[in-house]
Amino acid sequence: MITETEQKQLKLLFNGHYTEDVLKILNDKNIRNRNGKPHSAPYIRMVFQGIRNNSDIEAAIWQLAEKKKQALAWKKLQKSKVFNNNTLR
Repeated sequence: MITETEQKQLKLLFNGHYTEDVLKILNDKNIRNRNGKPHSAPYIRMVFQGIRNNSDIEAAIWQLAEKKKQALAWKKLQKSKVFNNNTLR
């Protein structure tokens, strides 16, 4: 289960938008609900909020968090390369 503290940190990392990306991860892995259909966006939000438990969806949320964090680190590195370049005077 995702704790309240983790929820707050993840919301900041995701900038409030995560359900479509989580759905994409689940669909890429062919993870479906018990009826064989893709999970719904409201259900993903319920898992995120701790109302429902689903280990597959939680794993997809953490996978997305890792991906977003790597993207932010890459952007930060690129910015530091540009602004620390001695040719800019």
